Amino acid sequence: MRVDIVISWAVVFIFAIVIVGSLPTGMGRQWTSALPSQFEINQFLAYGSTQLQNGAGTCGAEIYQLSEAQTQKIRRNGVAAFPSDLIGPDALKYGSWANTPMPKDIYERYVLNAAYPPVGLNCSHGTWEREWRANAQKAGNYYSTNGKALILLQASELQDNPTYLAAVGYFHNP
Repeated sequence: MRVDIVISWAVVFIFAIVIVGSLPTGMGRQWTSALPSQFEINQFLAYGSTQLQNGAGTCGAEIYQLSEAQTQKIRRNGVAAFPSDLIGPDALKYGSWANTPMPKDIYERYVLNAAYPPVGLNCSHGTWEREWRANAQKAGNYYSTNGKALILLQASELQDNPTYLAAVGYFHNP
């Protein structure tokens, strides 16, 4: 066998090992990039966004499933499982947690706005939008906003479903 072929295959093999080995850590950093560090993410569930016209930025939504340990803390303590001083990676401080259903102005600003420009969840174009609109209006969930983004904690199903893991939606505006 020719030496140059063996060397070529060895380089390709090493390159493949390095790329595949770095994938989980690279994806993990993306999962938590929008949420405050206090959230323990088990799995990234969905993402959708829209690039707004005239360089106005992007808006959209990201949905995450929380870890089993954090879900158990939420089952025991409700939203008190999270500190009241959440700060996102963009250094914006979130306000106090509030109970759903959301007031109309918050709902329209982050969840649904039929007028232009679209906002938060309305920008995601995901098949899961209806479920999260309902979560914003259903009692037993919690939300917090930092003026630019909204975090919606889906906790209403936790007491009735012992194997259910909590989920959190992150809805952002430009």
